[in-house]
Amino acid sequence: MAVVPLFRPDHRVVDNIAALAAQVDRVYAVDDGSGQAADAVVAELADAGIRVARLERNSGIAAALNAGVRSALDDGADFVVNTDQDTLLPDGYVAACIGTFDRANAVTRLGIVCADAVNGAPSIPTWRSPEGLGLVPEAIQSGFVISRECLERSGLFDERLVIDCVDTEFCLRVRSHGFRIAVADGTDIAHELGEMVPYRPFGVNRRNRNGTFEYQYHSPFRQYYITRNNIDLIFRYFRSHRRWTLAVVKRQTGPGIDAVLSGPHRFRHAVAIAAGGLHGFLRVRGPVPARLGRFLRRA
Repeated sequence: MAVVPLFRPDHRVVDNIAALAAQVDRVYAVDDGSGQAADAVVAELADAGIRVARLERNSGIAAALNAGVRSALDDGADFVVNTDQDTLLPDGYVAACIGTFDRANAVTRLGIVCADAVNGAPSIPTWRSPEGLGLVPEAIQSGFVISRECLERSGLFDERLVIDCVDTEFCLRVRSHGFRIAVADGTDIAHELGEMVPYRPFGVNRRNRNGTFEYQYHSPFRQYYITRNNIDLIFRYFRSHRRWTLAVVKRQTGPGIDAVLSGPHRFRHAVAIAAGGLHGFLRVRGPVPARLGRFLRRA
């Protein structure tokens, strides 16, 4: 069974879910408080036999995922497939993931199988299991196939994080419970990873640290959650996952600096990082404070 969270979806999601529905017994689509903007798409999905639930207010991807996962588990699912609304799974993807579970020895304690590549960019396994499965420390949740045992023992997604780092926290917690994450060899999913914008610090075109003239841009609203939630996770997992802690500091520092120096809405990015950093240290969780959220969203 599969779960797809929706937020202000357009009609492209209908084709994505149709490709998914052909590979699983049932699809649960959960609209995360889109309101009337999603009425037409929701009606089309319902007509196609997709089970659609609608949350009354926008609560974040973790809450939408959990609503669908609970329904799947209540209906007896042995495995739950998670995808985002902008993800297209190729034919045979779910079967390849289930085949990976079938190959795993009991000692491996496989909890999640994910894509081997996203948009053609391959995962690089960090370890190999005794039976030769490629194991990774974390992955994006879109394309996750999660065992029932893993969900029941590790818990569902952390709704206090709301948006960003939800998949990272879940991976860290799953590993802390002794489960492993493997890639399904040869699988490649299509997934929208965000907007690419020119790298122009102080208005001058320059190459970034990756040697290109563009970088992946996130809005000030998202930057708040990225900053806050990563700091929160560092506090939670520093002792048990020190290598991840060092990697995430390195991974997130550069893009934050890029957004303040180069991106649109540079002042709001600076505010988002400052507020997110403070709230992360203070362990503030849940939705962004309303007044700050309005400021960060302002066009």
